[in-house]
Amino acid sequence: MSRPPRLLALLTDGYGAQGGIARYNQDLFDALADAGAECFIAPRHGDASGVVLPRGVTQEAPAFGRLRYVARCLLAARRHRPFDAVFCGHVYMVPLAWMLARLLGARLWLQAHGAEVLEVPGALSRRAVEAADLVTVVSRATRHTLLSWASLAPERVRVLPDTVRDMFEPGPPSEALRSRLGFGPGPVLLTVGRLSSAERYKGHEQVFAALPALRARFPTLVHVVAGDGDDRARLEARAAELAGESAAVRFVGYIPEADLPDLYRSADLYVMPSTKEGFGIVYLEAAACGLRVVGGVGGGSGDAVPGEQIGVLVDSGDGKALEQAIVRLLAMGRADPEAVAPYRRDRFATAAKRLLSRLMAHPRRMKGQHEFS
Repeated sequence: MSRPPRLLALLTDGYGAQGGIARYNQDLFDALADAGAECFIAPRHGDASGVVLPRGVTQEAPAFGRLRYVARCLLAARRHRPFDAVFCGHVYMVPLAWMLARLLGARLWLQAHGAEVLEVPGALSRRAVEAADLVTVVSRATRHTLLSWASLAPERVRVLPDTVRDMFEPGPPSEALRSRLGFGPGPVLLTVGRLSSAERYKGHEQVFAALPALRARFPTLVHVVAGDGDDRARLEARAAELAGESAAVRFVGYIPEADLPDLYRSADLYVMPSTKEGFGIVYLEAAACGLRVVGGVGGGSGDAVPGEQIGVLVDSGDGKALEQAIVRLLAMGRADPEAVAPYRRDRFATAAKRLLSRLMAHPRRMKGQHEFS
């Protein structure tokens, strides 16, 4: 190919959006732009008007509403063609991405994060998934689940895990933050994430239930819960019911990303016995800042917590095992941040560039019209 590869990207969360999927997409398109690709992004969410985008990346304003988004993508495909590949950032958008790839005569690259592949999609979405030239997933568990219902050659489904940003690194605890948030002498158990009624699998309540036994050993131990969402009031009530002491749990609300490294460094152990994480980037963020972690068996957590250099996984339904893991890891002290080196952005970027080259070397599989009439 004599010119740089050109990608049309359909994203749920683009530059300017918040959350793990947004960070993943931004890291990916930073890497693709660094490889020389020209990327045109059509996001559902994310206002990039105040963001300095990488050279070669253009992002439209977000489009709210399904019909408006479809119209926006069709118009973008017509105006900015030619495209060599259509990137689809979520399974629920794959029928649209497949149609655009056929119209453009382009390759199709699909990204899956985890929860969206747990249920078998409808016939149209499944057929569109199976038409993808490349599928990238964040964990081996997500790959296994997708291949259980999609008729795809295994070599077309590649693991490209989440990455840990350079801001997450060891450092001294922030005494000012500990004082402002009322941590006390500790030890401090930390959980970070949305408090969503759709994400009750994260295991907050299991930690609350273990607190009476833990505070019998460590009278000043506290569980700090960072994050907000529609399930917060219910979780606060459950904490009062299960933990038994109001001082045992601190709900500190949403913490801006820029403050997360100080939050991690000011805790003693990261605890989130989740059963359905697509990957679990928070485990690696914590470990990169020096915290050992207790995760849950299930989902993609096994990729984020591969061994005791980072932490352990427990059955969230086994309260005794959870308690014992917390006690044992507290005694082990800080984690070795070098354990997360394979998940740093340089490794991610190298892998992403290699996958782009592989995709561009693949013959065009789509047999539809190559241009809009």
